[in-house]
Amino acid sequence: MDMIIVEMTSTAAIAIAVFGIILSLLQTKYSRVSRSFALFLAAVAINSIPDAAGRVLDAMDNQYVLIAELIIWTPSTLCVAPLFWVYLFALTSTAQRRPKHLYRHFLLPGAAILVGLIVAFSPQDVSTAIFLGGAIPTSGWFLALVALVVLFQVALYPQMAIYLFLIVRRMISYRLTLRDYYASTEKHELRWVYIIGGLGWLYWVMRTLILFVAFDTAQAGTVPAFIGVAGFSSLALIAAMTLWGLRQRPPLVPDVVAEPTQSAEEPSSDLRSGKYEKSALSADASARIARKLRAAMERDHLHRDPNLSLWALAQHVGASPNYISQTLSEEIGESFFDFVNGYRIAEAKTLLATTGDTVLTITYEVGFNARSSFYNAFKRVTGETPTSYRKAMSQPAGLDDMGT
Repeated sequence: MDMIIVEMTSTAAIAIAVFGIILSLLQTKYSRVSRSFALFLAAVAINSIPDAAGRVLDAMDNQYVLIAELIIWTPSTLCVAPLFWVYLFALTSTAQRRPKHLYRHFLLPGAAILVGLIVAFSPQDVSTAIFLGGAIPTSGWFLALVALVVLFQVALYPQMAIYLFLIVRRMISYRLTLRDYYASTEKHELRWVYIIGGLGWLYWVMRTLILFVAFDTAQAGTVPAFIGVAGFSSLALIAAMTLWGLRQRPPLVPDVVAEPTQSAEEPSSDLRSGKYEKSALSADASARIARKLRAAMERDHLHRDPNLSLWALAQHVGASPNYISQTLSEEIGESFFDFVNGYRIAEAKTLLATTGDTVLTITYEVGFNARSSFYNAFKRVTGETPTSYRKAMSQPAGLDDMGT
């Protein structure tokens, strides 16, 4: 029964992955991200074939099946985590970039393919000894080959742990970067990646338990139960990644297509570089941009737009996004997020003190898209909650917040 469950979950995983591959390849706007995601799903689909076709493979010559597993399925397993890392890196970069030294992430899968080919073209007695327990040759190269085969079988576990750590570190850095581009970051924080990370850890734990139990003959009967749980967790992981991956767009890619107007004193600059020391922006030009930014908030009230981004603000004031970032950093001394939210909090303080509007109404009026975000930002700036601030500032006294 457990093996039937494994076949069903693996077949469903392949179907979901293939569906995701087709839809990813049909997308043209963010081609690097979509192609990276398609490659990841392809590795997932290939990796699920042995479990989905278990009974068919059992009817075949076991030696050839194991060689095929070493050449195809083991490398595909070792490609899953690196390919997801490449996809996530491109998704969270400002230009759909891939990681530097990309080849390093695929040295282990490439070595697994090479060893598999060596085994496949080795004399019959060598492959028989490795896979079927035949007479063991005494040569040193054979022992080294066996050691490599075993290494690739267990390398998945430390590899997955390493990439899960890299993903968490990347997401922490990404969340900080969002503050340079968005005034409200909630929609762009990719919380689904943390869910994927949690499911990934669950899958890693289950596979690790399978590995330890498999070496303990006294508990060999518990392996099928672990395999069934691992199969369901793997299916949930693949379904979640496919669903969210297909819907996701690169948050740090400009959301404004039109190019802002550049003045003679503000030559175009590359946002991707982020190197202010190479910028041609003069101190006078930076001061003028700062005045325009403050006017955009105080006169035009752009802070009330919950979807305000760096690119939209740059288009409004007629300066390049790179110069906006440089001016905020060097002239004003704030991130884009803090700059905009400072004006939101200032207006909210006025409304709390002079109107009877509920906190929720004020939240949306000043530009926040969630009351929790407003509460957190307000307390961070003022040291108190909106309700307590209103009670202290209300005129006449006793005007309570009816929205809490």
